[in-house]
Amino acid sequence: MAELSQENIILANKIATRMKNLREQKTGPKKMDFVRKYNVEKQTINRWESHIKLNVKTGEKKGRGITIYSIEDFCKLVGITLTEFFDDDLFRE
Repeated sequence: MAELSQENIILANKIATRMKNLREQKTGPKKMDFVRKYNVEKQTINRWESHIKLNVKTGEKKGRGITIYSIEDFCKLVGITLTEFFDDDLFRE
């Protein structure tokens, strides 16, 4: 598997942040409210919202990001398109 660049890590973390923001817009800050409304496991939400962490001293990365297929599944779940998902100021920065 290819090594993630710094830009890839930044993008993956923006995606995780966007998913959290949308989840909170739909059901509020409590993950369990989203779990109940959309019948999704809390562990799945944790995986969606996990940021890739980089140890600047060692270069070690923790986390792996999310696939485009998982993003698409999330979008279908909350009733938006992939275009709407990425049409956010977060991705214009």
